[in-house]
Amino acid sequence: MNFRLSRLLLLCISLLMSTYVWSQKDYTVVLPKESPLIEGHLKQGTHLSPSGHSFSLNNLYYLKDGQPWYPVMGEIHYGRVPRADWEESILKMKASGVTVIATYVFWNYHEEKENTYIWEGNKDLRHFLELCHQHGMYVWLRIGPWCHGEVRYGGFPDWLMGIEGGVRKDNPVYLKHVERFFNEIGKQAEGMYFKNEGPVIGLQIENEYRFDSRTRLNHMLNLKRIAIQSGMDVPYYTATGWPKSDLKQTELIPVWGGYPEAPWSSKVTELALSRNYLFSSWASDPAVGADLLGEQENTTSKGLQYPYSTAEMGGGNQITYHRCPVIAAKDVVAQSYVKVGSGANMMGYYMYHGGSNPIGKYSTLQESKATKYPNDYPIINYDFNAPIGEWGAIE
Repeated sequence: MNFRLSRLLLLCISLLMSTYVWSQKDYTVVLPKESPLIEGHLKQGTHLSPSGHSFSLNNLYYLKDGQPWYPVMGEIHYGRVPRADWEESILKMKASGVTVIATYVFWNYHEEKENTYIWEGNKDLRHFLELCHQHGMYVWLRIGPWCHGEVRYGGFPDWLMGIEGGVRKDNPVYLKHVERFFNEIGKQAEGMYFKNEGPVIGLQIENEYRFDSRTRLNHMLNLKRIAIQSGMDVPYYTATGWPKSDLKQTELIPVWGGYPEAPWSSKVTELALSRNYLFSSWASDPAVGADLLGEQENTTSKGLQYPYSTAEMGGGNQITYHRCPVIAAKDVVAQSYVKVGSGANMMGYYMYHGGSNPIGKYSTLQESKATKYPNDYPIINYDFNAPIGEWGAIE
């Protein structure tokens, strides 16, 4: 019995014993046929540290030092949390069972004015990485260059939006700016990678980008290439499992999401029950991105050549001006149980720690309809109804 099936069986038994009162009825658990284990087919980065430790993976699960490993990842944005609170926040996340910290590197937080970089104060990425390392927490950097995260222009600086040839494609002008930005990140994280005994084990390229054609896939691979040339050589490279993306490519591990509610929905009435609370083989949440793409078909987790991985299981939900869902802790826990029971072999919570949007030098930095996105968000509040709130309170 493989790792996924054995864990699923244990979970089913655990849920039955802890949740229901046993009756005289007989219960039957039917397990699917064992999936073949495939290794060595995915093109990732340096997976060995100088001391001989390793991070690797196969088509079903992740491995740490050659043994099955279940990553529990929680999102916190260092730029949205006061620097003085970083250490306490990291320790709270560690105490609650998180083993990997994920964080976006928002371009417009660091280069709001072209060619002027700020990596100080609440924007001191290196210090944040040092604290994670000090407290034994691994890190997954989500470097974009487009991140979203409910940030103005998805994290793109205003000056970038007017460049000749446009953004988010293999425009040489755009890629030159990306190369410069990635080089800056590379400098800040120098020596902090797993290959240097550091905490950074993963890198997410772009976000919410459909690589559904050779041209678009090549763009994603070019971004990965630029990141590696900038020094960002890590064991794992991921990309959003966005609808209809190429799931045959072997360079980027798709990561999926699912939320208890959909505050981005244009509706102001009660929504139908989320499909995320039904055990199934769905990897995707068709409601995610529906404000931009319309509701999408489900993507199955069956037969994937990567571990079924999540990076945006809603630790809560952000509120919009037109829709303000109230999320209870049980909403999050129940969804997580279902996804684990459905085969997810990495649990990534977005957000795990809320925060506050900074005010930029030239504008506020929250997403809004003024930046041609469908939703208006609070100017400062990014509490997200997360397990750890905007000011560090345990929700």
